[in-house]
Amino acid sequence: MRCNIIIHSVSGNIYIIASYLQDKLIEAGIDARLYRVEDSDLHILAAKKDSVNQYLEDILELSVANEETLEKADMIILGAPTRFGGMTAEMKAFLDSTYDMCETRSLEGRLFGCFTSCAHSICEGSHALDSMLYWAQNMALLHIPYGVHPEVRLSNQPVAGIVHLEGRDNEIRPSDKLGDVINKYVESIIRYKN
Repeated sequence: MRCNIIIHSVSGNIYIIASYLQDKLIEAGIDARLYRVEDSDLHILAAKKDSVNQYLEDILELSVANEETLEKADMIILGAPTRFGGMTAEMKAFLDSTYDMCETRSLEGRLFGCFTSCAHSICEGSHALDSMLYWAQNMALLHIPYGVHPEVRLSNQPVAGIVHLEGRDNEIRPSDKLGDVINKYVESIIRYKN
């Protein structure tokens, strides 16, 4: 099974989450690959904020996702920061560019997951997850929800996917607690895979 994780990372938090998720999927025997969407302004922000600059080179080394990236995947996972309750403009621009694939239903039946990071609340992040999920529904993808896991109840995750609270200045990095959440999500993916 091939899983393509497509991200837009600004502060580096989405990149950290995606890298950890990729490692855990590989450990589970899944061919997980990491891609990014185009962001022509990322270097400008990196020059202004150290937290952005910390992962800039790693992010820019990722291949830019395109329709072929989607078509080669058995599972697609999207990750993007939350902006005003939605995904970032860069992720939306990428998804908007795939409209023809919606009409041909070329991705129908493939698996889908999503995650986000946000400054203020899990609720805000849930709206961003929903916006990614609407795209997946239009593409006829099969959503693997995060679900409910009593073991990580205190993480307060929405059912649709994973949310990381990064604080107002986006400088709270993902912790071991989020690692436990990701591990539970990988367990769910494995159940769908089998």
